[in-house]
Amino acid sequence: MFQEIIAKSYKGNEKAVTIWEHTNELLKRFNQLKVIYPNIFTETEWNLLYNACYYHDVGKANTKFQNKIRQKSEQISDDYPYLPEVPHGYLSCAYIPVDEFLDIYGDSLMKILMSAVYYHHDREPEQIEVSEIVIENDLPQYIPLLEKQGFNVREETIMDYGEFVTKENLEEKDFYLFIKIKGLLNKLDFAASAYVEAEIQHEELIHKLDTFFEEKNYVLNDLQKYMKTHRNQNHIVVASTGLGKTEAALYWIGNAKGIFTLPLKVSINSIYDRLIDKIKCNSVGLLHSDTLSEYTQRAKDEEVNLALISQTRQLSYPLTVCTIDQIIDFVALYPGFEMKLAILSYSKLVIDEIQMYSPYLVALIVLGLKHITNVGGHFLIMTATFPPFVAETMRKLGIPFEQRKEPFLKLDAEGKVISRHFMQILEKDLVAEEILAVDYKKKKVLVIVNTVTKAQKLYEQLKKYKIEAEVLHSRFIHADRKKKEIAIEEMGKLTNDKTGIWITTQVVEASIDIDFDVLFTELSDASGLFQRMGRVYRNRTYNLDIPNIYVYTGEPLPSGISSTSKKSVVDVTIYKKSKEALMKFNNNYISENDKVDIVNNVYTRENLAESNYLKEFDNTIASYSNLMAYELDSKPALRDIQNENIIPETIFRQNESHIKKLEEILNNKSDWMEKVKALTELKKYVVAIPSWAFQKAKKNHLIGTFIHAGRNQSYAIVPFSYSEEVGLTYDIDEDCMLCKGGFKSDTK
Repeated sequence: MFQEIIAKSYKGNEKAVTIWEHTNELLKRFNQLKVIYPNIFTETEWNLLYNACYYHDVGKANTKFQNKIRQKSEQISDDYPYLPEVPHGYLSCAYIPVDEFLDIYGDSLMKILMSAVYYHHDREPEQIEVSEIVIENDLPQYIPLLEKQGFNVREETIMDYGEFVTKENLEEKDFYLFIKIKGLLNKLDFAASAYVEAEIQHEELIHKLDTFFEEKNYVLNDLQKYMKTHRNQNHIVVASTGLGKTEAALYWIGNAKGIFTLPLKVSINSIYDRLIDKIKCNSVGLLHSDTLSEYTQRAKDEEVNLALISQTRQLSYPLTVCTIDQIIDFVALYPGFEMKLAILSYSKLVIDEIQMYSPYLVALIVLGLKHITNVGGHFLIMTATFPPFVAETMRKLGIPFEQRKEPFLKLDAEGKVISRHFMQILEKDLVAEEILAVDYKKKKVLVIVNTVTKAQKLYEQLKKYKIEAEVLHSRFIHADRKKKEIAIEEMGKLTNDKTGIWITTQVVEASIDIDFDVLFTELSDASGLFQRMGRVYRNRTYNLDIPNIYVYTGEPLPSGISSTSKKSVVDVTIYKKSKEALMKFNNNYISENDKVDIVNNVYTRENLAESNYLKEFDNTIASYSNLMAYELDSKPALRDIQNENIIPETIFRQNESHIKKLEEILNNKSDWMEKVKALTELKKYVVAIPSWAFQKAKKNHLIGTFIHAGRNQSYAIVPFSYSEEVGLTYDIDEDCMLCKGGFKSDTK
């Protein structure tokens, strides 16, 4: 018989970890969690989680598991070699002293405890006959060893836990408590295995914000004061652009655990840097699909701390800034979803600029808020515009929230609602000559169009007039896009006197802090238009009787809008209703109140009754509302827009030796950190293209070379035209517009 029972085998020079040692690591993190967030549970529920942690791995005390993780010389005889291994979570339940705990917890809580332990790993369904043999014949010999290590286990192992292990048929209140217990058991288990903290102590965010405002001599506006004093409710807050919504949302989070979501990675990176550099928050997580690269770039020549990555992915920081897809996929209730929802049960979730998301994703967000509030969490939707039918759906679902009747509007120095935009609507295509009609040499001119191709065409048109302009869209390699993002933000500062023309797509529509003088834009929808307007006269009063906003509705439609294609950038019904409402303000000022009223009138169920947008929203709500827990076996696809990452051939030829060197590092045995840095460097030369364009290039035999970035990742070298000025272009272009689901902003 073994001298000790181990939970984890030897790794290199590290000694094996016993079940008792691993369990104690778990219980240390349990105590940290309880100290930092004491209000997650009642005392009885804390005790329930404690016992789930205490017993979760005792089932590893069985011969098959112990032999599996030991060297051959240390293995013992297996009396049942023909039987398959029983997952240890199932066997752990056989060691739990059922009668003792039934007296303490009663039947319903006993089911939650047993189920959390039984299902703490997702394994194949239990083979009852096999388990019974192992429990009655193999486990008894391990009881003395477990007791010697310090465990309180039952005197006789019996397979009598079947009536207590269920996760599908729990009543709603018990179901949500099960989610919290199992989810936090998983979180503590992951942290203990990685030897990192499961939760990091918060940094007194309110104090840091107050200090930031004092040092800058800023005064809290009405929105910020309101959020600072109404921290205990869920909110939908409609507020003008340029009103300090980020700081207001941070005040609402206060010293609680916060998760701040935004639609665009560039916005997330910007807020993350602002939190670190300006507000002086040190414990902030940055979570999106390029997390590792972003951390690596910020580390510069230093190594990225592996604990930083692990704790970011486990949402361990008191404040995490991330994309919504990193959070909201739990609505599919797939096996393993519990940890995210358990974390959200004691978190405050901020959803910024919800209008940027597709109807599919908005529906998932709404259903996610239903689960979050049911489990005890809080949310804040902070947005410049909010579709009323979404609020109506939330009320029907019984989601509790506050929404002020009056929005928060930007005020001028006299305390009146600021006048920022004089709008002219032109029922024709936007061409270069329209832009040249203004005094562009003395102004900062922003052009926002619906598609990449349109942006590139406008640039070429201006070039024929020998007019210099800058272009920004999603079809640049990472290195060039980063430079352009920095450049437009620099020019967009009020303190910068530089003038010029920037042609962009909706990548600048939200959360980019720029302030231009004039906007030329194609119409997409009212909500998107108002976001675009927010990049012009952001914090200034405009009182001239000439337009500073020019809106082009196209002949007959602007780029990217289609009445027949499902890839239309916005639903054509919404486009038409938006145009109809906006025409009333043609050649006139459009106030902040007017913008709110237009959104409230356009985005109603009555107006959108025939739209594909509303149909998709309602169908998604219906589909996921009727979903049974664990009915699906995997996460939902939140981004239905399919892209392929490639390296343009011209970029490859210019940097061939360097790229080949990076490829060699990634494919040979190298230090992990060296590989991370190499991959981060390689991604600077990469650009995403729509899958249809990639497939056409493949069909036309344009792809022959790949750069292999390790075992499972490669980048095709594609001979599409590329330049630092206009990005990637190709003759087979048909504009990647909004597909079903996903982030419409990421297609541009």
